[in-house]
Amino acid sequence: MGKIRLLVVDDEKNIVELIRMNLIKSGFEIIPCYNGLDALEKAYYEKPDLILLDLMLPDMDGLEVCRRIRLDKNMNDTPVIMLTAKSEEADKVIGLGLGADDYITKPFGMRELEARIRTVLRRISNTSIMIKEEESTRILKVHDLMIDVDKHIVKKGEEDIELTLSEFKILKILAENRERVLPRKMLLEHIATEKSAPDARTVDVHIRNIRKKLEDNNDSPKYIETIRGIGYKIK
Repeated sequence: MGKIRLLVVDDEKNIVELIRMNLIKSGFEIIPCYNGLDALEKAYYEKPDLILLDLMLPDMDGLEVCRRIRLDKNMNDTPVIMLTAKSEEADKVIGLGLGADDYITKPFGMRELEARIRTVLRRISNTSIMIKEEESTRILKVHDLMIDVDKHIVKKGEEDIELTLSEFKILKILAENRERVLPRKMLLEHIATEKSAPDARTVDVHIRNIRKKLEDNNDSPKYIETIRGIGYKIK
């Protein structure tokens, strides 16, 4: 297995170098970058395993870089950890709302940073996606749920779960992005069609209906977690 490749984006070269010197000792390969526009280009062509992305960057800030990464089908599944000197809750909420997988505030210790990196990578790899080549069927597994993407079948253990098309689309995209917070707006865009333009409240209604069909206890959801002010995620 090759080295884990990290794209480290920060306009302060000393910080990039400090991260590089410490993490190469742990077997990581570091791709340095110092501005937002270059970050997008390197993310696209270098295909790193994870991006450490500073919030305050020249040319284009980290929030915009994160937003564009999540909109690009060629790199939208790349894990992103935001780095920032700011500690305001609003910045954290915005970063997570745009699809960042984690958030760490400067100054930080190298042990903490490495632990966060390994946690995010482990979390992403634990989202079990299997390809059955003989059937050309993609299966998503979350806890005891089995989601057959091509056949639009959902099973909870041995029980068949009947979902509407919109409910299935929401569950599917949440499962594909397990442990990543997806904003209501993103879920809304996923279920919108040319003939319908639902509002954000529609997403909440669909989530409630999905929970009724999946959960044993709606007061303590096992599958879909509400992230107040942002959206939802699959645990």
